[in-house]
Amino acid sequence: MSVLKKKRRTYLPAAERRDQILDCALEAFAEAGYHATSIADVCSRAGIGRGTLYQYFGDKRALLEALAERITQRIVKSFSERARLRVPPDFKPTREQALQFVEQRFAEVLRAVFEDAATARLVLRAGRGADGVVDGILRRIDEAAIERLEEELRAAKEAGVIRPLDEHFVARFFLGGVEKIVLAYIEDDRPIDIRAIAREAALLEVLGIYPDE
Repeated sequence: MSVLKKKRRTYLPAAERRDQILDCALEAFAEAGYHATSIADVCSRAGIGRGTLYQYFGDKRALLEALAERITQRIVKSFSERARLRVPPDFKPTREQALQFVEQRFAEVLRAVFEDAATARLVLRAGRGADGVVDGILRRIDEAAIERLEEELRAAKEAGVIRPLDEHFVARFFLGGVEKIVLAYIEDDRPIDIRAIAREAALLEVLGIYPDE
Protein backbone atom coordinates (compact mmCIF):
# COMPACT_ATOMS: atom_id res chain seq x y z
CA MET A 1 0.00 0.00 0.00
CA SER A 2 1.52 3.26 -1.09
CA VAL A 3 1.39 6.30 1.09
CA LEU A 4 0.78 9.61 -0.65
CA LYS A 5 2.92 12.36 0.72
CA LYS A 6 1.25 15.68 1.19
CA LYS A 7 2.92 18.41 -0.84
CA ARG A 8 4.57 21.02 1.27
CA ARG A 9 3.54 24.57 0.58
CA THR A 10 6.38 26.57 -0.92
CA TYR A 11 7.18 30.00 0.43
CA LEU A 12 8.93 32.64 -1.62
CA PRO A 13 11.37 35.13 -0.11
CA ALA A 14 9.77 38.54 0.32
CA ALA A 15 11.50 40.13 -2.69
CA GLU A 16 10.54 37.24 -4.97
CA ARG A 17 6.95 37.22 -3.73
CA ARG A 18 6.67 40.95 -4.35
CA ASP A 19 8.00 40.56 -7.88
CA GLN A 20 5.63 37.64 -8.51
CA ILE A 21 2.64 39.71 -7.42
CA LEU A 22 3.74 42.57 -9.69
CA ASP A 23 4.21 40.23 -12.65
CA CYS A 24 0.72 38.81 -12.10
CA ALA A 25 -0.76 42.29 -11.73
CA LEU A 26 0.84 43.31 -15.02
CA GLU A 27 -0.62 40.24 -16.76
CA ALA A 28 -4.08 40.92 -15.32
CA PHE A 29 -3.99 44.63 -16.18
CA ALA A 30 -2.80 43.87 -19.72
CA GLU A 31 -5.55 41.29 -20.24
CA ALA A 32 -8.57 43.10 -18.79
CA GLY A 33 -7.39 46.68 -18.37
CA TYR A 34 -6.32 48.43 -15.19
CA HIS A 35 -9.72 49.78 -14.20
CA ALA A 36 -11.56 46.50 -14.87
CA THR A 37 -9.09 44.41 -12.86
CA SER A 38 -9.78 43.82 -9.20
CA ILE A 39 -7.46 42.89 -6.33
CA ALA A 40 -9.21 39.51 -6.31
CA ASP A 41 -8.19 38.99 -9.96
CA VAL A 42 -4.55 39.64 -9.12
CA CYS A 43 -4.66 37.37 -6.06
CA SER A 44 -6.25 34.56 -8.08
CA ARG A 45 -3.59 34.82 -10.76
CA ALA A 46 -0.81 34.88 -8.16
CA GLY A 47 -2.31 32.01 -6.16
CA ILE A 48 -2.35 33.99 -2.92
CA GLY A 49 -4.90 35.40 -0.49
CA ARG A 50 -5.70 39.06 -0.09
CA GLY A 51 -3.81 39.14 3.19
CA THR A 52 -0.60 38.18 1.46
CA LEU A 53 -1.02 40.84 -1.21
CA TYR A 54 -1.76 43.50 1.38
CA GLN A 55 1.53 42.71 3.10
CA TYR A 56 3.23 44.22 0.07
CA PHE A 57 0.70 46.59 -1.53
CA GLY A 58 -2.00 48.65 0.12
CA ASP A 59 -4.34 48.77 -2.86
CA LYS A 60 -4.55 48.51 -6.65
CA ARG A 61 -3.06 51.96 -7.16
CA ALA A 62 0.01 50.86 -5.18
CA LEU A 63 0.48 48.04 -7.71
CA LEU A 64 0.39 50.56 -10.55
CA GLU A 65 2.85 52.82 -8.76
CA ALA A 66 5.23 49.88 -8.23
CA LEU A 67 5.08 48.99 -11.92
CA ALA A 68 5.79 52.63 -12.73
CA GLU A 69 8.74 52.54 -10.34
CA ARG A 70 10.20 49.58 -12.24
CA ILE A 71 10.25 51.61 -15.44
CA THR A 72 11.58 54.73 -13.76
CA GLN A 73 14.43 52.93 -12.01
CA ARG A 74 15.50 51.21 -15.22
CA ILE A 75 15.63 54.44 -17.21
CA VAL A 76 17.30 56.45 -14.44
CA LYS A 77 19.87 53.67 -14.05
CA SER A 78 20.62 53.85 -17.77
CA PHE A 79 21.56 57.52 -17.29
CA SER A 80 23.65 56.90 -14.17
CA GLU A 81 25.62 54.13 -15.92
CA ARG A 82 26.05 56.11 -19.13
CA ALA A 83 29.73 56.54 -19.99
CA ARG A 84 30.96 60.07 -19.30
CA LEU A 85 31.69 62.19 -22.34
CA ARG A 86 35.44 62.52 -22.86
CA VAL A 87 36.60 64.80 -25.66
CA PRO A 88 40.30 64.55 -26.72
CA PRO A 89 42.15 67.89 -26.88
CA ASP A 90 41.76 69.75 -30.19
CA PHE A 91 39.29 67.15 -31.48
CA LYS A 92 37.11 68.43 -34.29
CA PRO A 93 34.59 65.82 -35.41
CA THR A 94 33.36 65.52 -38.95
CA ARG A 95 29.64 65.95 -39.53
CA GLU A 96 29.15 62.18 -39.81
CA GLN A 97 31.16 61.52 -36.63
CA ALA A 98 28.99 64.01 -34.77
CA LEU A 99 25.81 62.43 -36.14
CA GLN A 100 26.92 58.91 -35.24
CA PHE A 101 27.89 59.97 -31.71
CA VAL A 102 24.61 61.78 -31.00
CA GLU A 103 22.60 58.97 -32.59
CA GLN A 104 24.28 56.43 -30.32
CA ARG A 105 23.53 58.51 -27.22
CA PHE A 106 19.86 58.85 -28.18
CA ALA A 107 19.62 55.12 -28.95
CA GLU A 108 20.91 54.20 -25.48
CA VAL A 109 18.10 56.12 -23.85
CA LEU A 110 15.43 54.84 -26.24
CA ARG A 111 16.42 51.22 -25.63
CA ALA A 112 15.96 51.72 -21.90
CA VAL A 113 12.51 53.24 -22.45
CA PHE A 114 11.30 50.69 -24.99
CA GLU A 115 12.86 47.62 -23.37
CA ASP A 116 9.49 46.81 -21.84
CA ALA A 117 7.10 48.79 -24.02
CA ALA A 118 4.08 46.76 -22.87
CA THR A 119 4.55 47.83 -19.26
CA ALA A 120 5.24 51.42 -20.30
CA ARG A 121 2.02 51.55 -22.34
CA LEU A 122 -0.02 50.10 -19.50
CA VAL A 123 1.37 52.43 -16.85
CA LEU A 124 1.03 55.55 -19.02
CA ARG A 125 -2.55 54.78 -20.03
CA ALA A 126 -3.76 53.67 -16.61
CA GLY A 127 -1.81 56.38 -14.83
CA ARG A 128 -3.59 59.17 -16.69
CA GLY A 129 -6.43 58.90 -14.20
CA ALA A 130 -4.38 57.96 -11.16
CA ASP A 131 -3.51 61.26 -9.49
CA GLY A 132 -0.06 62.07 -10.77
CA VAL A 133 1.45 58.62 -11.40
CA VAL A 134 2.51 59.58 -14.92
CA ASP A 135 3.66 63.03 -13.84
CA GLY A 136 5.85 61.44 -11.19
CA ILE A 137 7.45 59.08 -13.72
CA LEU A 138 8.22 61.85 -16.18
CA ARG A 139 9.52 64.22 -13.51
CA ARG A 140 12.09 61.74 -12.18
CA ILE A 141 13.20 60.73 -15.67
CA ASP A 142 13.47 64.39 -16.68
CA GLU A 143 15.63 65.20 -13.66
CA ALA A 144 18.08 62.38 -14.40
CA ALA A 145 18.17 63.08 -18.13
CA ILE A 146 18.61 66.84 -17.88
CA GLU A 147 21.45 66.53 -15.39
CA ARG A 148 23.40 64.25 -17.72
CA LEU A 149 22.55 66.18 -20.90
CA GLU A 150 23.71 69.45 -19.36
CA GLU A 151 26.94 67.78 -18.27
CA GLU A 152 27.61 66.44 -21.77
CA LEU A 153 26.78 69.71 -23.50
CA ARG A 154 29.03 71.59 -21.10
CA ALA A 155 31.94 69.22 -21.76
CA ALA A 156 31.48 69.45 -25.53
CA LYS A 157 31.24 73.25 -25.37
CA GLU A 158 34.38 73.59 -23.25
CA ALA A 159 36.26 71.33 -25.69
CA GLY A 160 35.19 73.49 -28.61
CA VAL A 161 33.29 70.66 -30.31
CA ILE A 162 30.03 72.62 -30.31
CA ARG A 163 29.29 76.34 -30.43
CA PRO A 164 28.80 78.39 -27.26
CA LEU A 165 25.27 77.74 -26.02
CA ASP A 166 23.03 77.73 -22.96
CA GLU A 167 23.21 74.05 -21.97
CA HIS A 168 20.35 74.50 -19.50
CA PHE A 169 18.00 75.66 -22.27
CA VAL A 170 19.26 73.24 -24.95
CA ALA A 171 19.00 70.17 -22.69
CA ARG A 172 15.35 70.93 -21.92
CA PHE A 173 14.57 71.75 -25.53
CA PHE A 174 15.86 68.44 -26.88
CA LEU A 175 14.53 66.36 -24.00
CA GLY A 176 11.03 67.79 -24.48
CA GLY A 177 11.02 66.78 -28.14
CA VAL A 178 12.29 63.26 -27.51
CA GLU A 179 9.82 62.79 -24.66
CA LYS A 180 6.89 63.71 -26.92
CA ILE A 181 8.09 61.23 -29.55
CA VAL A 182 8.41 58.42 -27.00
CA LEU A 183 4.94 59.06 -25.56
CA ALA A 184 3.38 59.14 -29.03
CA TYR A 185 4.91 55.80 -30.02
CA ILE A 186 3.91 54.14 -26.75
CA GLU A 187 0.36 55.48 -26.58
CA ASP A 188 -0.46 54.90 -30.26
CA ASP A 189 0.96 51.35 -30.39
CA ARG A 190 3.13 52.39 -33.31
CA PRO A 191 5.93 50.07 -34.52
CA ILE A 192 9.10 51.07 -32.70
CA ASP A 193 12.23 51.60 -34.81
CA ILE A 194 14.82 52.79 -32.30
CA ARG A 195 17.51 53.36 -34.89
CA ALA A 196 15.25 55.49 -37.11
CA ILE A 197 14.05 57.60 -34.17
CA ALA A 198 17.60 58.09 -32.87
CA ARG A 199 18.90 59.02 -36.32
CA GLU A 200 16.19 61.61 -36.93
CA ALA A 201 16.73 63.10 -33.46
CA ALA A 202 20.48 63.28 -34.13
CA LEU A 203 19.94 64.97 -37.50
CA LEU A 204 17.75 67.60 -35.85
CA GLU A 205 20.22 68.18 -33.01
CA VAL A 206 23.31 68.42 -35.22
CA LEU A 207 21.98 69.92 -38.46
CA GLY A 208 18.65 71.51 -37.62
CA ILE A 209 16.16 71.71 -40.48
CA TYR A 210 18.24 73.36 -43.19
CA PRO A 211 18.94 71.29 -46.32
CA ASP A 212 22.48 70.13 -47.11
CA GLU A 213 24.48 72.58 -49.21
